[in-house]
Amino acid sequence: MDLHIRNIDPYAVKKIDELAQRSGVSRQVYLKETLESFAMLEVITSKEKYYDKQLQANTIFLQKASREFDELVEVLKELL
Repeated sequence: MDLHIRNIDPYAVKKIDELAQRSGVSRQVYLKETLESFAMLEVITSKEKYYDKQLQANTIFLQKASREFDELVEVLKELL
């Protein structure tokens, strides 16, 4: 799919060209990769939030399980 953007500030175009040259690619390739990365940023951020939340839940579960295990060990010690 093609995308056309008009009326870009000349300074911005010059800066984009410099960044593209530094990356060793054409302006078109640089902009394409940048826009595609930007579009994926929301997906990646959403996944990171999901995994952070899951990690917190797992940590709480493991802490609770550890406390219960310690209590069980104490009960077993008393029985022996």
